[in-house]
Amino acid sequence: MLVEVCANSLESAVNAQKAGADRIELCSELGVGGITPSHGLIEMVKERLDIPVHILIRPRSGHFTYSDLEFEVMKRDIIFCKQIGVEGIVSGMLHSNFTLDIERTQQLLSLSKPLKFTFHRAFDWVINPKETFTCLEKLGADYILSSGGEVSAEKGLDLLSELNAISKKCTVMAGEEYELKMPLSLKMLN
Repeated sequence: MLVEVCANSLESAVNAQKAGADRIELCSELGVGGITPSHGLIEMVKERLDIPVHILIRPRSGHFTYSDLEFEVMKRDIIFCKQIGVEGIVSGMLHSNFTLDIERTQQLLSLSKPLKFTFHRAFDWVINPKETFTCLEKLGADYILSSGGEVSAEKGLDLLSELNAISKKCTVMAGEEYELKMPLSLKMLN
């Protein structure tokens, strides 16, 4: 079993490695669901860790529909991460109607290559998770991080199991490192 720990500081990343984590997802501001860490933090974590480091690329908290300027920031952060030698990118984009932004997610995936790509917990906001999962797998996502659309992976186990059953090559990762703050309108749709 692969153990990934979400780390939000140099100290937490080092402690995760000491405790036996297989890899980390590095981010900042876990209290708001995580945002992209600073370049300085990324550099220092890469200098001190021997395990793979995946970086959250999310320019701000809140929803996962980004402006053109925010999208440009995300692309530049991915380029930096590739230059510094991280092993993976954790990101993703949605439209305001809670469907996958296929075009821009594909751009993030393409720009990230050859790094591993994880579509993050924005997945828990989508209206049709099975259709979205199939699309992300076709786009080339390596991992999907999800709690099965619920507040915990335990409560979302049915969906996680269904996704795992239809997966051909994309790994479904159960995640609970921060509270899912799903909009009320989406909760009513589910």
